[in-house]
Amino acid sequence: MTLVRRILIAAASLFLAITSVSGQGTIDPALMEALKADPTRAATNHRPYEHGDLRDTPPPAGYKPFYISHYGRHGSRHSWGGSYYELIIGALSKADSLGILTPEGRAVLEQTRKVDAAWDGMDGRLSQRGVREHSQIARRMVKRFPAVFRGTPRLRAVSSTVQRCIISMNAFTTAVTSERPRAQWYLDTGERIMDYVGETGHSAKACRERTNAILNNIFDAPCDSTLLLKRLFSDPEAGRALIPSLRRFHKALFRTAGISGCWDIEDHIFPVLQPEYIYRYYSYDCHYIVSRYGNCTESGTARFDSLSLLVSDIVNKADEAIAGGEYCADLRFGHDYPLMTLVSFLGIEGPGSKLDFDQIDSRWMGWKELCMGSNLQMIFYRNRKGHVLVKFLYQEQERQLRRLESVQGPYYDWEVVKANIRGYKR
Repeated sequence: MTLVRRILIAAASLFLAITSVSGQGTIDPALMEALKADPTRAATNHRPYEHGDLRDTPPPAGYKPFYISHYGRHGSRHSWGGSYYELIIGALSKADSLGILTPEGRAVLEQTRKVDAAWDGMDGRLSQRGVREHSQIARRMVKRFPAVFRGTPRLRAVSSTVQRCIISMNAFTTAVTSERPRAQWYLDTGERIMDYVGETGHSAKACRERTNAILNNIFDAPCDSTLLLKRLFSDPEAGRALIPSLRRFHKALFRTAGISGCWDIEDHIFPVLQPEYIYRYYSYDCHYIVSRYGNCTESGTARFDSLSLLVSDIVNKADEAIAGGEYCADLRFGHDYPLMTLVSFLGIEGPGSKLDFDQIDSRWMGWKELCMGSNLQMIFYRNRKGHVLVKFLYQEQERQLRRLESVQGPYYDWEVVKANIRGYKR
């Protein structure tokens, strides 16, 4: 066998191994239908907040809520940089001046101009929708667990040093105070707080090495641009000449569409993109998030060691409250990737489910599991004997812990949870 033939066979074997592991050789029919039914779901972690089922399973007899431990991602925000908007606006404005822009193309141009104006040169800027999201989450929390906030409640809230998180904290705490005017607050932010509120473990070398080769091959299939050009331009050939890089233009359209909902801007971009393209880009984003920050089998669990500060903060403050501490709630405001790593560490079913890489398309719905404003609430209950149970809410919906037996329904013995954290069955 010649050297060239051996190289070709090895390359083919590597390609087959990558496509087999990545699960990208086929399209998951259920996911494709879900994205076709609502293409804005493809925004994944850029999608505005959507809470889950708010119904509560009754606790065991004699148990009442007395303390809440919380981690919330900031609300809806903008993305970074204006180069994508410049690319779209430049090409479509020129086409409009030449009289070759279709009505669909004009709608795309107008939407992009609105997104660009909302960005206004301020990367990661929290939108007013993001403010509303946290205000509404807070109001629902107070009304859902009134026993926690009775009398003159004292609450502690800390934030990432990033402005969108601080403003989210402000929206949340202001809403609680509007419901409970006698509330007293301890508020803080700073570098030491950022050490645990913003930690993800994503820089772990082992994690990068295991996922980079796969991730780099997920989105290498070329896109058929014929349909897109026909939708945007009455003269597709002339329109194509206005676009320096069609691949980058596609990406610019996808990212602009995905962030529009955060600003309550009606979407006209997703409908002009091919469903297969939307699927692949959504799939890439989900694989990136789960393999880098989630509970992905191939990535291992070494990066979860970085969660020690955040988990210790949660455990220590909960034990402080149980021992008679002054605060009825501890609220933390941070970012999506630390939250993703936290729920994966704790084994919260749904966002933190343990998945093989090729299960992600079929089992991890990014628009539900890591949207803007995503939040974990740990609700602590106690009976007259002082025994403590804890219930986990994610997106305000009751969730089970992976491979851990509950006392009843979604209610877990706090001491069992703590012991489990030390050697978690991830």
